[in-house]
Amino acid sequence: MRARAGTCGLALIFVVATGCDHPTSPSSDTGLIGVVVRGPVAPVCQIDNPCIAPFSAAFDVYENSRRVAGFRSDADGHFTVTLAAGTYRIVPAADAPLLQPLTQVKTVEVMPVGLTQIRLEFDTGIR
Repeated sequence: MRARAGTCGLALIFVVATGCDHPTSPSSDTGLIGVVVRGPVAPVCQIDNPCIAPFSAAFDVYENSRRVAGFRSDADGHFTVTLAAGTYRIVPAADAPLLQPLTQVKTVEVMPVGLTQIRLEFDTGIR
């Protein structure tokens, strides 16, 4: 009887361990994909010279007051971050090349299907 109870216990552990194929974390099918730009990048803007430019920086993603993710844009300003559908706040890192980066919060909405495309624009403070 004791051997049988041990075998049942091992079988239960096996079923529990192998039955966890479906994670409870957010789906990797949704999130944000986009580009971040900053501007103006010169004190005088001209028709032939763009006044905005992509940039590389770190960003934190908040849902309500809880940090849920972070990402870094590349040299061309492109980024992708996996998030569940919902509303989030994007906050540039304190060392981002912006005017008071921690105050330049952007609110974004992640759609329930696919990656939501966005363009985030930030102020450099150049005037």
